[in-house]
This record gives sequence, structure tokens and C-alpha cells, in this order.
Amino acid sequence: MNAVIAADYSTPAAGEVAQIAPGLLWLRMPLPFELDHINLYLIEDDDGWVVVDCGLFSSATIEVWSGVIERHLGDKPVKQVVVTHAHVDHIGAAGWLCDRFDVPLCMTAREYDLVQEFLAELMEPSGDSQVARVEFFHRLGMNSKQITSLMAIYGGFADLFSALPKEIKRLEDGDYLSIGAHRWQVILSEGHSIAHASLYSRSLGILISGDQVLPRISSNVSVGPHDPDGNPLRSWLCSLNRLKTLPADTLVLPAHNFPFIGIRKRLDELIEGHEQDLKKIEQICSEPMHIMQQVERLYDRKLSIFDLLLASGECLAHVHYLMQKGCISRSLDNAGRYCYQIITADQDRR
Repeated sequence: MNAVIAADYSTPAAGEVAQIAPGLLWLRMPLPFELDHINLYLIEDDDGWVVVDCGLFSSATIEVWSGVIERHLGDKPVKQVVVTHAHVDHIGAAGWLCDRFDVPLCMTAREYDLVQEFLAELMEPSGDSQVARVEFFHRLGMNSKQITSLMAIYGGFADLFSALPKEIKRLEDGDYLSIGAHRWQVILSEGHSIAHASLYSRSLGILISGDQVLPRISSNVSVGPHDPDGNPLRSWLCSLNRLKTLPADTLVLPAHNFPFIGIRKRLDELIEGHEQDLKKIEQICSEPMHIMQQVERLYDRKLSIFDLLLASGECLAHVHYLMQKGCISRSLDNAGRYCYQIITADQDRR
């Protein structure tokens, strides 16, 4: 049961805005995915506006942004672009906005470095990186058709990014951004991405949460080809627990769904959801199972190829969490796939 309370704001239509507080605007950008929108925010400063997250780089995004700029910013320009993290729906149009207004891009250095490496590899793919990505998907248990489809998806990502600035203004955990009459604290989180930055204003009682806390869906926590042995779930759970120090009545402005109140209860729900998934995987792995076999048992619906990418990466994140706790072992089968099995008390004694 979801315990959050939706805040009393009308969802803005494309190209329109809703005022959350004086000098704080919410706009919604369309996405061409099953999750069909992203929430973006504008914070008014004395001499301009600060943008928080940007949308994809696409004709639809540029059209919406152009309408918002013309109708809702008055005589003040955009003076700074802040990106919570480097996923394409958040950063895709950032370079375009920075170039249009000749303003800096603010984000964490680790996110910036990661996306620059990712884009460089997409623009000039190396044989080694391609082989590593194919091997990663094969070891999950994917077939050749699935792997070919996923490689094509990766190849198309580059078109959704505008060229990023060569330098950034770095955001660090605990930094403060003074914007207008309020100070916004940078809160760094890991797991969904490598160094996600949320913004918290104590004076307003508002958290701009990006993808870190969402009211209806759980952010994807995946192991991917860039860090095939990573344990992002451990980092994610630590980050969720850290946010419990925020006041219970904090107004959360998320990147998807709707603004809400009830952050502590929502954090508990998210943690509980992962704990339940860990128990399911332990049950599934009573006998050796590769990741695709686990995904088939965890999801009772047909998954699109993109959903399969997210589901397999998240399943692997849970498996790695259990492996590093010493609960699951890994072996390589005759087909070159990693198989995972729960370590029983008898095995542990051996």
C-alpha cells in the first residue's frame, strides 16, 4: 500500500507551468517511452532562472522549452542549468539549453565523466567495448536476437543527447546553491546512478528529488556493462536510509509522477520492496539459475526489449547484493552463462 499524499497541484500541460511556491515552477516534458513524462523545475533568482533537469534532446522537447521560455520566464533569462544525474531524460537537452543561454552546466563530476565516456564510446565504438557488452548480455542468459536488439538500442542513444559543455560547475555533497531568497543543499545519492544530486531547501521544506524518491514507481537499480561486478543496491539502500533524516512533512518534487508528502513512509516502502525482491530471488535460486531464468519467474508479464534490459540489470543488482553478503554463489555453465544458487547451511559447512 502506498502511503504518500499527493500534493494539491494541477499537473501542468505541455508548455505550461504550475507554481509550487513563489519563484518555483513545475513543468512537464513529454517522453516517447512507456513512462511518458519527466517533471522539470525552474527556480527564480534575482537576475534569472535556474533550470533543474532538462528532458531529452528532441524536437518535442525544444518545442516545449521554447513555449515555456517565451510565456513564463518574463524578462529573465536562464542563468544556470542543474542536472540531477546523467540519464538521458534528465540531461539530454542540457547542452542545448546551456548553449542557447551561454550558461554553465552544474552536476556532479562523476556523473559528467561517466556520460562523456558513454557518449564517446557511442560515437566511436571500439571493438573491445562492443565485445564486452555482448559478453555481459550473454552471461545474463540472453539469446542472440535479444542481444542484437539491445546493441541497436545502445547505438540509438547518442541522438537523444545534445553536445555537452566541455566543462561543468561541480556539485559536491553538502554544497549549497543560493538561489533568490533560499539556499538549496546538495544531497548526493548512489545506486540508481553513480552520483545523483537532489536539492533540499530547509526554508521552503522542499526536496527536488530527481529519480531518488518517486511516489508511485521504484527507480531502476541496475548492474550494467560499464560496471559488471558492481553492487549498486547496497549503495541505493544506504542512500534511502540517509534521506530519512529529512522532516516527515517535506514536500517532495520528483522527476516522475506527482509532488507528494510522506517521504519517510515512502522510503520505508521502497526499502521493503527491495527486501521482498531479495527474498524472492533466494527462493528462486534454490537450484542454479541464470539471470534470464530469474527474470521469467519474477515478472508475470511479457517484457519489451527495453524493459528486459532494466529488469535483468535490476535482478543482477539484487543477486550481487546477496553474493556479497555470502548468501549466493556463482558458477559458469557450459554455455558461458553465469548461474546463481543459494548457499545452504550444508554447503556453508563444507
